[in-house]
Order: sequence, then structure tokens, then C-alpha cells
Amino acid sequence: MQSQLPPVFHPDAVTIPWMGAVLGREVELTDCQLEPIGTGQVGANYRVHLNWNDDGGPRTVVIKFAALDPQSRATGIQVGTYQREAEFYRHVAPTIDVAVPHLYYVDFVEGTADIAIVMEDLDPRVQGDQLRGCSPNEAALALSEAAKLHRAFWGDETLFDLGWVSRRNPEQTAQTIALLEGLQPAFLERYRDDLSREAIEISEHFVRNATTWFAEIPEPSTLVHGDFRLDNLMFAPADTDVTPPLVVVDWQTVAHSHGAHDVSYFIGSAFEPDVRRQHEEQLVSHYFEELTKCEPIPPISWDELWLNYRRFSWSGFIMAILASMIVGRTDRGDEMFVAMANRHASQVADLEATDFL
Repeated sequence: MQSQLPPVFHPDAVTIPWMGAVLGREVELTDCQLEPIGTGQVGANYRVHLNWNDDGGPRTVVIKFAALDPQSRATGIQVGTYQREAEFYRHVAPTIDVAVPHLYYVDFVEGTADIAIVMEDLDPRVQGDQLRGCSPNEAALALSEAAKLHRAFWGDETLFDLGWVSRRNPEQTAQTIALLEGLQPAFLERYRDDLSREAIEISEHFVRNATTWFAEIPEPSTLVHGDFRLDNLMFAPADTDVTPPLVVVDWQTVAHSHGAHDVSYFIGSAFEPDVRRQHEEQLVSHYFEELTKCEPIPPISWDELWLNYRRFSWSGFIMAILASMIVGRTDRGDEMFVAMANRHASQVADLEATDFL
């Protein structure tokens, strides 16, 4: 998957010979055309349309580069998102049952935004839409994949040996709190007119008490996706027999944390509050059943899961503040971050998660 091919880290640098060599069929490839796709803000995705001398190659593939926006690229370098995704596809993806894209090629230069990941085109699957939301059945599919990931690494001490996996330590925690304190006023100034009163009030309350929340987070116990939301899931159309019906993408934020992190983050961001309230406990229960249905069964009780589900309802709200202010700004990005903040603020209030501050 990685070779001595010339480095290509920008869509304009893709050539027919390079693309053919990546796919192991250089002689047969006659043409390739790139088309931008997706809504990523730290990565830039392109569908590559391929023409061959024969029928032996794929008609399309997808290439993921770093974002072209300078601010987003700088953020990706600083917080390690590009390295995490490259290392995930190299070392973790082949070992898990989670539905992830088939990988053809990955190249990455450490400490830079120079990255290229060539993977299968997941068409006819379509990207989830965080703004539109999803059905409870689609949410259950997503949470089943989360359970597979978490079960595979539950209590796995070797995760501590993976330096590229994000984890909280005192230095990182102090930096995150300082960043929140610095960015929260700008976040409110930018989005105040669209934020709910609840979101405004809890943003101020959280920043004043962030040290307590970070200090009491449970010991990391598994590998989590870290940005497990609808925009990072690809769903097969309901009227097709495409398998698997859901594929998880965008592995830039994998972290060592509690499994409830992904669960609460996903459910809180995927639904408007009234829909979430109706299905929330049933969906968490579905995740718990999926997590504990196979050997070895993770040592976790329902009460522990629900406690930490409540605790991590803050995670999506934190992401809304931080990510919105450190990546390149777009209209859809603004709408998404406001939706995240408002939905998670409602989730925090409903679950009485201010108790953790």
C-alpha cells in the first residue's frame, strides 16, 4: 500500500501514470479525472473517474488529501489528525471487524500535511447528513459498528504503546482547558444569534468548571473513533442490497477513551432533542447489547455505561466550540457547529450532566 512511488499530496499533482501505478495497473490506465466530493473541513476528498484498456480495474476510487485551506491544514498538523488517519489505515484497519473502506495506498510525511490515502469508492452509499439527522434504525446500525470497535480494544494496554493515538495527560488537558477558555468568548460572539439560551448558558458554565470535568473523566478503556457522527458514515440506499450497509470513514480523531464517548457524541448530534428523547435509552441499550454479546465480554455494567453516557454528553458540545474556531470557516460548517452546540446543550440539560462539573 505504500511504495517508492513519487510523492503526490495535492489533487493537481495526480497523473495517469501515478494513478495506474497506485492501483498496480499502470499500463492499462488511459485516463483519470478528479471530482471533489464530501463536506470535510480538515480533509479534501476527490472521486477519481478511471478509464482502462480493459475491464480489470475499478471505474472509480476516492483519494483523500489534507484540506486545501491553510488554517485547516495547520490545525491538522498541530493536533495530529493526518498522522492518526494514516497510522489507523496502516496498522489498525486490517485487524478489526468494523466496516471501513478498502485501502489501496497511503503515503504520509510525519509533521506535515503531506498525506494521500487512496481507497475504494463507496458509491452507491451516501454520506450521512448531520443536519438532516437519521432514523433510529440507521442510528442502531452505526452504534453496532461502534460496539465492534470498542469491544476489539476494551482494556487493551497495548494502546498505550501507540504514540499516535490521542490520549489525555495532564499537559494535554491543561492545553485543552486553556484553549476552551480562549475560544469560548469568540464562539459566543460569532454564533450568539443562532445559539439557544441553553447553549449560551452552559458554555459559560462549562468553561468555568472545565477542570473538574476533565479531572473526573474515567480511565481510558478502549479505542474510540472520536468524531463519530453522521457526516463520517456512509449509508447504503434503503432499496439496495449493497453490503455492508454502513461504512465508517474519517479516522483522523481516534483516541484512547471510554466507549461511552462515541455513543453519547453520536446520539446527541444525530437527532433533534424531541426525537433523541424518544429513542435515546433504547439506542444506548442496543449499543450495550452489541458490546456484550460476544466473548470476551467487556467488564462493564449497564449502570456504568449510562453514567458515562451522561458524562460524555459534554463531548459534542466541547467539539463544537473547539473545532468551529480552529478550522476554515464555511456556511455549512457554521450551520453544523450551531446544530451540534444546541443539540448537545439540550442533551446535557436532559441528562443533568452539569452534575459532573
